[in-house]
Amino acid sequence: MQAKRWMAALLAAAMPWSGAGAACLGMQVHAHRGAPTLPENSLASIRAAYAGQWDGVEIDMQRLKDGRWVLHHDVLTGRSVTGVGRRAVLQLSSADWRGAKLAGQGGGQPPPFLDDALQVAATQPGKTFNAELKVVYRDCAPVGKLVAGMKTALPHGNWMITSAFPEALRCVRGTDPDGYLGLIVFDPRHADAVSANPLGKYVSQRATAPTLNRQWLANLAKTVGAPVGVHVDAMTLAANPQLLRDAAAQSVRVFVYAVGGDAALAQQLRATRQREGYLPSGVIIDGDAQAFCRAVGG
Repeated sequence: MQAKRWMAALLAAAMPWSGAGAACLGMQVHAHRGAPTLPENSLASIRAAYAGQWDGVEIDMQRLKDGRWVLHHDVLTGRSVTGVGRRAVLQLSSADWRGAKLAGQGGGQPPPFLDDALQVAATQPGKTFNAELKVVYRDCAPVGKLVAGMKTALPHGNWMITSAFPEALRCVRGTDPDGYLGLIVFDPRHADAVSANPLGKYVSQRATAPTLNRQWLANLAKTVGAPVGVHVDAMTLAANPQLLRDAAAQSVRVFVYAVGGDAALAQQLRATRQREGYLPSGVIIDGDAQAFCRAVGG
């Protein structure tokens, strides 16, 4: 298993992880929280993403108080998952989760456990299961158990774990020495997009972009261990014009996502390609994969 993951990582540094990626100027294209028009982080959105033109699907993982892992983005329920009030996911039990409902068009079903999503992903060896670890835990034991379970459930090896917390990625690395891990870099200029209160607006108006230079990339590789990548938004990429060139020189993959929407991301990638001659390893988008690729290529 370790040899298979290591070989996959070596190939990933040189080429897309599936044939569909080659059609998008060499970039992997992942569906953000599943296919659009369906409830986010639902089994229906995951299945639709796998059946569509995306190269993979990105989901969010959190742990319930009894140790079961579920798919959910926000720290609190109430937006995408209803029926249990507005509560922290870590305070809910498996029984609570089974009694909850997915919100939005096409919702009404119980939200999935991670095991359900892994069963779907196991049938799709040609497409990447991109799983974001949303929360940092006090010790590595829960994360180690999670990763061991994912390795068993997905023997094809075409999966990655990402997180905004280096500590979480170090926990993953302790159990999976060969798999690709991605550090998500939050740009504080987007604080107003993730927090509707006045503090978010105050922070975003006064914040500066993170600096991602060669030394930062070297520290990332040292801290997390290879193979590793950095996942940034379009604004951060624009503020670090040498990022793709420097990352390529250090065998660090770069994925880019858009807080401001797919059109803004496509525009930024066109500008980056014209200026630097580089494109990222992959993108995480909210809409149609083919339309996005046409927009970048146009």
